[in-house]
Amino acid sequence: MKKLCAVASLLLAVIILVGCSIMENAKRQEFEERFSRISEVYPTTKVEELFKKFPKGFEIEYLKTEYTGDSPYTQILKFDGDAKTKEILGTYVKESYEEEFPHLSVESEPIQIKYTDEKGIESTDGQELPASVRNIRFLFTNFSFDKEKLKDLTYLNVTESPVDGNYSIRYEIVNQTINDYIGINSNDKIEMELFGVPKFDKAHKYSVTIAFFKRGRDYFSEAIKEK
Repeated sequence: MKKLCAVASLLLAVIILVGCSIMENAKRQEFEERFSRISEVYPTTKVEELFKKFPKGFEIEYLKTEYTGDSPYTQILKFDGDAKTKEILGTYVKESYEEEFPHLSVESEPIQIKYTDEKGIESTDGQELPASVRNIRFLFTNFSFDKEKLKDLTYLNVTESPVDGNYSIRYEIVNQTINDYIGINSNDKIEMELFGVPKFDKAHKYSVTIAFFKRGRDYFSEAIKEK
């Protein structure tokens, strides 16, 4: 009788594990389908080509954190692509913080900036931009991504907010192009997370945020949203 109970318990555990695995795979497929439009932007070799893809305009938010020295800092660039003027204007700020107190940050005064494919990122208010900002190249201009590539990645988990429905899917990756772009060892494993917003999905508008991090350190994120 005891052996029979043990076998039954083991069988039940196997059934539960298989059921959970099937449900998790189904969830992965569902979320990857939600990000099937990622290839519409990744790649777009020239930023101004986004006006053709999004006739009503677009927004770009770019964050990159540097961990060199004793005081890590984040470069934050926000752009607005105006459909009428075909200008890409925005702001740049540098957010500095002590590594021991990552929630206490100090922002620099905003610098007004613009982007053109010809000249890249320039200041429009007379303030000098750091060379590291002037030389920024958006990830989507040289990195290709699509739904099929997501299927080949090491899947970690998905999340979905019960409040606003915002969702994400996370993977573990080793990608030399990404690591070189971020500025870390080319063989390092990092985590990549894609974020989506339901209100954009319902309106059939493009909205994808892609972020990379490792061991609690945020390295880089890039968001492109269609107006």
